[in-house]
Amino acid sequence: MEVNQELSEKAKADLILVEEAKKGNEKAFAGLMTRYRDSIYYMLLKMVNNPSDAEDLTIEAFGKAFRNIDSYTPKYAFSTWLFKIASNNCVDFIRKKQGYP
Repeated sequence: MEVNQELSEKAKADLILVEEAKKGNEKAFAGLMTRYRDSIYYMLLKMVNNPSDAEDLTIEAFGKAFRNIDSYTPKYAFSTWLFKIASNNCVDFIRKKQGYP
């Protein structure tokens, strides 16, 4: 595993959790969710301005991230990857809601 030496201590700790999560460790998944759930939720809430939608989108973002965790590489911080998944998913949601294909 090639680790970017410029990652913060938090990002390095995330990487340990990610490696465990890739092995199916549910506590590692829970640890990552605990770390990022609120910040993902509040970012999405700002984007959709609806608490219920933001909650659903938060759950979806974590689901997508964990289903695709094997595609994560430590070139960037896990949080960067996770926030990108969440924001892209939200943009798709907004487009669908507005009637765009």
